[in-house]
Amino acid sequence: STYGRPAMRFRKGVAFAAEAGIALGPILFILAILGLLAAAIASGGGSFNNSSASEAARTHAAALIQAGNLLKVGFSRLIGGGVEFDSIVIDPNSTANDTDLFSPSGGSVNVPMNTLANNPASDGWHYPLAALPQLGTSATDRVALLKVSKALCNQVNIKANAISTDVDNGTLGADVGDVTTASLTGAASWPTPLIGQEVGCLKNTNAATPGYFYFQVLGIR
Repeated sequence: STYGRPAMRFRKGVAFAAEAGIALGPILFILAILGLLAAAIASGGGSFNNSSASEAARTHAAALIQAGNLLKVGFSRLIGGGVEFDSIVIDPNSTANDTDLFSPSGGSVNVPMNTLANNPASDGWHYPLAALPQLGTSATDRVALLKVSKALCNQVNIKANAISTDVDNGTLGADVGDVTTASLTGAASWPTPLIGQEVGCLKNTNAATPGYFYFQVLGIR
């Protein structure tokens, strides 16, 4: 350099400082990092979505189990108040009598929502009688059932019974009957891992009402 000034480069009569190209290095490095981050986010998008879906299923399972437990508490309240087992009325449209599960003077519980059902628009709660194995006597019990998604069904079994077996593996499936009828005709075929459990989720293979069903035993006799 001359008089402390940086050396100059000349091209076609135009002068450039020798340091003019030094700033390109950090810029290219930053661009490379941004490219790697974009690729990582794109590749990890599926994992993030799966994680979110699993977390939602766990949260919904906890809410569903709580809803079923409230129904059981209301049923027990009626029994404790002297209402006969077969006299308890479980009808969302009957909410005024002392024998009604959903009456303030009866079971004093709210009608459960269908928001956690597999199809909230068409899948509702059912309350059939069922002679469940290893629960009470040979007389029928009262059961609440709701059709749910497979993911929710699996999470219910994990939370309620520490059963991590996938509901599709066969041991949690059986033809327990048409859940819309007054009594489950196939209750004796209850899946072995769920026998004796008052809450859980099974795969019903019945042709009339197939699918995954959350269940809560409301009353045993």
